[in-house]
Amino acid sequence: MKEKLIRGYKKSFNEQPQLLYFSPGRVNIIGEHIDYNGGKVLPMGISLGIYGAVTFKKGTKCRLVSEGFAHEKIFEFDLNEFSESNDFTKYVKGVIYVLRKYKNAKIDCGFDLYMTTTLPPASGLSSSAALELLISHILNDKFNLGLSNLDCVLMSQAAEREYAHVNCGIMDQFAIGMSEENKVILLDCATINYEYFDFKLDGATLVIINTCKPRALADSKYNERRAECESVLEVLKAKYGKETLCEYTMDELNSIKDSIADNLYRRAKHAITEELRVEAATKAMASGNLKELGLLLNASHKSLKEDYEVTGLHLDVIASELQKSNIVLGARMTGAGFGGCAICLVNSTNKDEIDKLMNSVNDIYYTKTGIHFKYYYCESSDKTGILK
Repeated sequence: MKEKLIRGYKKSFNEQPQLLYFSPGRVNIIGEHIDYNGGKVLPMGISLGIYGAVTFKKGTKCRLVSEGFAHEKIFEFDLNEFSESNDFTKYVKGVIYVLRKYKNAKIDCGFDLYMTTTLPPASGLSSSAALELLISHILNDKFNLGLSNLDCVLMSQAAEREYAHVNCGIMDQFAIGMSEENKVILLDCATINYEYFDFKLDGATLVIINTCKPRALADSKYNERRAECESVLEVLKAKYGKETLCEYTMDELNSIKDSIADNLYRRAKHAITEELRVEAATKAMASGNLKELGLLLNASHKSLKEDYEVTGLHLDVIASELQKSNIVLGARMTGAGFGGCAICLVNSTNKDEIDKLMNSVNDIYYTKTGIHFKYYYCESSDKTGILK
């Protein structure tokens, strides 16, 4: 990949790059749609990600080429007069914007940046957060901003919320900017307290399945779901006073059931029960009980389908068909939903056996959706930084 990255940069800009970087995607084992509800999540960085080659230049012009987002086209903007856009450059501009706003960063010279990726965009594996962290680290290193890894995470989240206008939680950026190889992160999104657990599958394999049905978060019902949860929280908070939805119990939610709409009740029910599933999954991983972990994955998907209503045909076909297999411990959607990706915990390390399963399910998937999915064997990754 290093050689491919350098070739791509030279083809685009006719010179050698100064620096090479890698920023991983992320997968969330369990804990979906509760990061913005103050819940705990269990994500990790993955070996699929965005590779960047960069050279800083005199002047204030920035030129960007992204093989993954817009093949070989050169995008340009000026550091002194850029405006909002609807392409991938909004994430780059957003990081510059928040670094200037919150860190008084003097970003006064432009750059040429070429990016290639093994991470499918708009698939639920956080390509936008990976790009934001990539830019945060490049600018932090170049301009000696003195930002910690956590600072880069927070600036990247601010870029997505304030500039790309997606009201995201902290999980995606945190998983990418704080990940460690062969570890999962138990992250409390309300406090940003976290701890690492060994990523041990002991005879099992984690597979990522890309529905190949892209979805744009800003155009999906993501913000709608967040607003629905906030409206329930207002009612609960007025009665009990706790600050985040995931702090509440089902008994407390049931006490206000008659005063809120059914769909709002189900949204909150998912958040509260998903928090419990994360706690149970953490114990299952720590004790090596992969069978229990698989059952929790299945229960998570059921809740996301029936209570949170963020799955849809493509994800439901994948999850339901995989769950029928006697070698599958569990399967569920991961990420925001509305397309994107699923994960599957397979009780085998035999790739021929797993390939046979995936091809069989893919045939059924094609019959029901008219498209084929893609799948990837999932390995953990270290955080964003200079390419090793």
